[in-house]
Amino acid sequence: MSFTDAELYAHCDEIITDPAIRNRIIVLCEGDTKPFKPTPKALSIGQFSQRTQDSAFYYRAIPEWWKTTRKLEPSFYVCGTQGNVIKAYCYLKQKHQQQPKESYLNFNKLFALLDIDVQKTRLPCDYHSFKNLEDIYHDLYLNGKVNPNTATNHKLWVTGLLHKEAYFLIPETKELFNSHQPEPFFNTQSLKLEDIYQAILNTMPNHTDIEKNFNKAMNRIAYCGLFNQYKTIDEFQKAWQNYFDNSKTEEEKVNLIYMLLTVAKSKSVWEEIKPNADNIDIKNYRDELCFKIAREFYAKQSSESLHHLPSFFNALSAIA
Repeated sequence: MSFTDAELYAHCDEIITDPAIRNRIIVLCEGDTKPFKPTPKALSIGQFSQRTQDSAFYYRAIPEWWKTTRKLEPSFYVCGTQGNVIKAYCYLKQKHQQQPKESYLNFNKLFALLDIDVQKTRLPCDYHSFKNLEDIYHDLYLNGKVNPNTATNHKLWVTGLLHKEAYFLIPETKELFNSHQPEPFFNTQSLKLEDIYQAILNTMPNHTDIEKNFNKAMNRIAYCGLFNQYKTIDEFQKAWQNYFDNSKTEEEKVNLIYMLLTVAKSKSVWEEIKPNADNIDIKNYRDELCFKIAREFYAKQSSESLHHLPSFFNALSAIA
């Protein structure tokens, strides 16, 4: 669920007039706003950051090294859909400029973090020379990694992988899946990340927006040169499977997995992961798994890590 425009703007008014945000980095993000309806009043920073899954994941992914800096931790505010996050960013910018005496916001410390997805999303407010999220993506990422030469120029960040859920499923999280109790299952089988990648690949034709925007998706992995000649999902699926099955090194497999997570949707597959016990709440189980990934993988990355989320926090730290 997402805020209506009236609820969103009321939510933003609560944020900007909250003394707790003074001198603090604020990150707007996507996520279900159901816990905050029917009243959109913001909770305290700690409560808000920890009670909804999107913001809670990012909150728990704050690097351990951040604490050694003694800087205020960033606060995450869920705004609903991708479009609502952009609206909130533009509204807060305008509100701060029009009524600076009523604002506790430091606009230089206002950020947004959005799933890149594949739909064409234009920016309704002036944001440098970028007209849409795709422009931001190609300036922010270089060869699949965050570009350190441009990262600090951006306040609107988009994910390098297609969806936030893809960050739960990268190859480096394999051991965390294996150690999560009770053992999860996927389609009644023992959960293996390779099974999940296969499911993500197989479900690509189910998503018409991927088909309609296939060239856009392929442009994001054009740097690798492996898939530039393929024009349809079917051709990509066959080529990816062939490359994966015939990979000679683990590094080749990992690179292919990251390419898949860049162009294919993972959210619906993630939502099929369930505990093997009937007395466990399914959503809570997945939430705890993603929180574990945030705490035990992302939060433990060094400031030099090239992973996307640690790179984001590194950029935030530069102005915190």
